[in-house]
Parts: sequence; C-alpha cells; structure tokens
Amino acid sequence: MHELDHQQRPQQRTLWLPLAAGVAALAVYWWASSKSRKVVPVDLIEPVADFDVDRFVGDWYEIARIERGLGKPLTRSRVEYELLSDGSLGITTRGFHAGTHRWVEGHGIARFVGAPHFGAMKASFMGPFHEGYHVVAIDPDYRWAMLMGDTTDSFKLLSRQPVLDGKTSDMLVHQAALMGVETSRIHWVMQDGINPTGHW
Repeated sequence: MHELDHQQRPQQRTLWLPLAAGVAALAVYWWASSKSRKVVPVDLIEPVADFDVDRFVGDWYEIARIERGLGKPLTRSRVEYELLSDGSLGITTRGFHAGTHRWVEGHGIARFVGAPHFGAMKASFMGPFHEGYHVVAIDPDYRWAMLMGDTTDSFKLLSRQPVLDGKTSDMLVHQAALMGVETSRIHWVMQDGINPTGHW
C-alpha cells in the first residue's frame, strides 16, 4: 500500500507542473499588461478637475457600492486615506463581516494619473495589478464623494458621516445613472455607528 502511494506521487507532481506554469504565465501577463496600459476611464466617467487631495484625506464612511465579490457583503465599512511622502494616497479599508463576527481590513495605494488636481488615479490592492480609481463627484465642502473605476462595475459613495441625506443620495444616484451605472446593482451599506467587537 505504501509502495503504491510512493509510485503515484511523482505522477501527481507531474500533473501539477503544467498548471503551476500556466498560473505563473498568467500572472506575468497581467503584470506586464497593467504596467503597459494606461488607466483611462470610459467616455461617460469624467474625474473632477478641481480635486484637493489635502481636503480629501482622512476618514470616510462607505455609504453605497456595487458588489464585485461573491462573499457576504461587509457592513459598517469605512475608508481611510493618508497622503504619503511621494504624493500618493495610502488606502485602508475596514468592514465588519457578520458571518465571522470580525473586522476585515485591506490596504492599497492610489497614484495620480496626471496632475494631482485632477481626480484620476490608479489604485493597487494586489501587488503590481492596478485599476482605475477616479473621484467623479465631490461636495464643495468635501462632505461626500463619488468614486468609480475604469468601468461602471466599480462604484462607491463615501460620506464623512454614517448617513447621507435622501436628497443628496438621490442626486448622486441620478448622476451615476447618467454615467452608465446600473443603479439597481447599488448596495447600500448598513452603517449604525456601532462597533460590535469593541476594537478594530
């Protein structure tokens, strides 16, 4: 019995080699394409032209978003932006996962595409892979902001407060629809101001 297992193992390793090589090749391809391609939004997605990064940094509540993963949506999610020494933005995201009763935290970096007063950025949350990260609408007092990616599949509304008033929400959803966002896909994040665990 042990001898049979011993004979099968080299075959199993041989079968895995092409798969591993394919995964590695795909990773290299995505890395090369992300380095060579420009991050340019679709025609209807226009970043703001008078962006003030110093007023944008700090803590935000995530009010609404389009879900891109298959997992259970996070609640009480927040985003923190920090201006780094090289002019890029450090991004820290936090959200509460009700299934595990834990906070989930992620980190990324956003870099400007062009001048920093133009709200067009590219963000990386997974090593060398980048995606569009554009501020397409923002309150004159920086109380709320609407962000989109290079396509209408990436969308979020941020607010300095846990609740965004209905008039503003309706206005932003209407504006998103004009940019091609399928508004029926927008998920409104539960924000109750409660920290269920007492710590992050």
